[in-house]
Amino acid sequence: MTLLTDTHTHSEFVLKQRNTRWGRIFILGTGPSLLEQLPLLHKLKNEATFVCNTFFQWKEAPFVPTYYGISDIYDQHDINILADLIPSDVIAFNVQWEGYYNNPRFHYVCKAHDSQQVRGVGFVGLEETLPTVPTGRTTPLTLAQIAAWMGYREFYFLGCEQTRGYCHEPDAVVSGASRRRHEFPLDKNPKYRIAVRDCARRMRADVEAQGGRVYDCSPGGVMNSTGNQIHTGLPPVKPSLEYRDLKEVLG
Repeated sequence: MTLLTDTHTHSEFVLKQRNTRWGRIFILGTGPSLLEQLPLLHKLKNEATFVCNTFFQWKEAPFVPTYYGISDIYDQHDINILADLIPSDVIAFNVQWEGYYNNPRFHYVCKAHDSQQVRGVGFVGLEETLPTVPTGRTTPLTLAQIAAWMGYREFYFLGCEQTRGYCHEPDAVVSGASRRRHEFPLDKNPKYRIAVRDCARRMRADVEAQGGRVYDCSPGGVMNSTGNQIHTGLPPVKPSLEYRDLKEVLG
């Protein structure tokens, strides 16, 4: 499968960010495992961080992130609500299909068709040009490609367990911030989680081929060995990413 590169129109800001950063970055989902790690998260104040989607609904977050991104959100009302929550000094990105509404608070990143997943077409952002961005099947993996484009080569994922609940609503049984909310089982089934795991495995291979490193610090994460007893229905294969204890990573 070939990426569609002839019609992408990333914002000028995005295109100018190539290799302007370096080092490591922490990329956060909104899973409830962040509540377990809350005593450590204040240390992220001094790190590059990339959060996503409904993160700013979590009032207990002890740091202001460097970057924020959304993906697969196309309703103008929903996008505007999320845009209003972004702190003024946070750089924000919206990964979406060309031609859809984008609030000016977000820098636009053109997304590939959903048939183009990282597990099939590869992890972009590592080369000299940025094609349309394929989905990682979970927003943190999709956004990691923007981080790679900016120059980061050491990735640590948090809050990416793909289970019910959010850090800001741990008892939630429906998914999404939009008005099209639905029960978690509709998108947290084994097929979905297999796709996430496979995208993570391809990401790791592509990043390590460039001398980088990828780790998962999510307790119970679908991408690492700590989720083996939680994610039933998945084939018993080697986890996609190495698990790293956040306490050891942050020191």
